[in-house]
Amino acid sequence: MDRALTIDELAAEIRSVTSDSDARAVVNSASRVANVPHNRALQRDALLRVCAELAAEVIASRALRP
Repeated sequence: MDRALTIDELAAEIRSVTSDSDARAVVNSASRVANVPHNRALQRDALLRVCAELAAEVIASRALRP
């Protein structure tokens, strides 16, 4: 059985490529849009929703760059 990630663990993974504050902000935003709770491990479908939202936010932020 796969181990589920929590929002904090997901943020920690993202911190490997960005700052702490940016990682926390993007994960909080994505989990809020995906309607995923912060206080428990993510089931597969919830993790996929958060990851899809993270991807959408990255695409949108790149499109808005000058």
